[in-house]
This record gives sequence, structure tokens and C-alpha cells, in this order.
Amino acid sequence: MDYRRALFIRFGGIGDILLATPSVREVHNAFPGIEIDFIVGGGMTEALTGNPYIRKVITFNKRGIDSRIDHFVPFLAKLSREHYDLVINLHPSAKSYLMAAATGARRHITFKKDMRIQAQEGRVRHAIDDFAKDLLPLGITNIDNRLDFDIPEDAVQGVEELLRFSGAAQGSRIIVINPAASRPVNRWSVDRFQAVAAHFAAQLGTTVVVTGAPRAFRTEIDNIDEVDLADRIASADSRIVSVAGKLTVKELGALLARASAFLTCDTGPMHVGAAVGVPMVVLSGAADPDRTGPRTLNSTVIIDETLSCVPCRDRTCARGDLKCMDNISVDAAISALNAHIRSQERELRSVILPVVQ
Repeated sequence: MDYRRALFIRFGGIGDILLATPSVREVHNAFPGIEIDFIVGGGMTEALTGNPYIRKVITFNKRGIDSRIDHFVPFLAKLSREHYDLVINLHPSAKSYLMAAATGARRHITFKKDMRIQAQEGRVRHAIDDFAKDLLPLGITNIDNRLDFDIPEDAVQGVEELLRFSGAAQGSRIIVINPAASRPVNRWSVDRFQAVAAHFAAQLGTTVVVTGAPRAFRTEIDNIDEVDLADRIASADSRIVSVAGKLTVKELGALLARASAFLTCDTGPMHVGAAVGVPMVVLSGAADPDRTGPRTLNSTVIIDETLSCVPCRDRTCARGDLKCMDNISVDAAISALNAHIRSQERELRSVILPVVQ
């Protein structure tokens, strides 16, 4: 069966959306000439703009005015006029079911989350593979794990200007630190981030950059201010630069693509880092790297699996002490970052330059 126009539906954060991009690419490749649209939640458009496999990114703000009946009904009517013949619903919910039904598409595929331990691998399916398994009825059996994220030239230029304005020397090594995470159970302590940032800031030719979301964005559980968090970490050394609240999603991607190494918890920017290929160290506790961790070869996940509860995959800590994150030492983070930096520098030294006649 052939398809001319498909609609993907996936709300959630940047990471949730980027983890779906391999499935988008496989559908695009399986049906030459197909046009693919993608519905995302409010504020998430930049995760997909510029994606060569997507015709149009459609925003639906579930928590805003779009959910009002006088806005939702016209939204559904607009979908019905798009003549989709395939809907892939990766976020099953009452609203997404109504969206899928409104399209009148002849084929609907609905994602069914599978958190079971897979017998052959001895671990849970990665989210990328979990999305992809439901494409089997379309004849799609293999999937490339690479995440797709487009960085426009204006984002690259914007980051370079911001770095110059912040005092970063041209050509300096950039170490990026992202201290925030949407859930407290996935965060490392401020004093440890400060210690890592200060260690690298003291190195000649290195600029440490701390990132964070704008103040308009607050985490659901505890409403933290990521700009304030970044400023607290930057206060450890006057040479540390905070760009929290100053970057678009595309500029974050451009910064990470420019960086020599990236330290982060399991959160949205981690997936942007995986998409752009930055050497990355991920601090993980409750989050299960087998489920949501980076799959790039230049990534290191630090996790203390000596605790029987790790990874618990919960939103809150049942123990009440966040021991899994507290057990990750500053030295372990510094050592892992240094390993990536040394590896990258060896690769640069081994590049064979062309012979000029």
C-alpha cells in the first residue's frame, strides 16, 4: 500500500520529539514522495523546523487556548482538509485520538509503550526502538538511530556573536554545562556543578558556558528558575559564562555543535547534544539510559548501579534522599569530560592535511 501524505502526533518536550525523528525518516524513505506533517506541543516547533523529512510543523498548545472548544473544533476541521491517508499517533490521548479521527485517514497507527525487559537484550527497549516497533505493519523493520536536528546558519552566527560578546577567545575550547532537568530526581547538586565549572574555567584557552531555559519556562514539579540556577553556577568563577535564557533551541544546538564537551543530566538538551554529535557526559540516576540515554559513540553515562533502586524511572525519589545522584562524584565527571577532550584532540592531531604542490 502506498501513502501520499502522513501526519505524526507527538507532544511532550524536546527530547520526546527528537526521539521520534528516526521514525519520521524511515517513513519518508519507505514511501518515496510522501509528505509528512508533525503536530507538536506549544513552544516545541524549533525541535523540527528545517527537518528535511517534514513538510510542515503544526503547533497545538494543550495547556493553552488551543484546547478551548471554540479553538479545538476549527483545528480539527483544518486537519480534515489536509487529506492525510496515514496517521502515526505517538502520543495516545483523548485529544490525539480526536485529531487522528478528524483526518479521515485510511490507516491509523497508534504507539503502544512497551517497558518490558526484552529477553534477547536483557533490558528495556530504547524509546527510539519503541516508537519504531509500531512501524512494522508498514514494512519498516530496520531503523537508523540517528536523531535529526537542523541548525540554520543564523543560529551559528548568533552563537558566535554571543560568545565574542561574552569574552570567549576566538578558537577557544568550549565546555558546555546544562545543570537543569525537568524533574528534581534527575538533577545533580549546584555545588558539584560549580566545582566542575571552576576546574575547567581555570584552564588556559577554555571557556565554560552554562545553559538554561528562559525564565518564561519553568519546570512542572518545582517551578525552578533555570536562569538563576545557571547564574549560581557561574558565580563560582568570574570566567564562567552564563547564557541561560539567551538562546533559542536552534542556538543551543549550534552552541553544542561548537563545543568540545558537554556535561548534562538526562533532559531535553541531552537529546539535542546527541543529535548534533557533541562529546557528552550524562549524569544519570532515576532515568534509565537504556530507555532514554544517548546512543552516540562519543557519549559517556555516569550512573551508580550499586543501588538496587537504580534506575527507578520514577518522577520522585522513593528513598527521599536522591542518593543515586549524590553518589556521582565531581572527580568522575571531570575525568569523563577530560577523556572526551583528549580523544577529540587526538583525532584532530591525526588528520592528514592535503599536500600543497
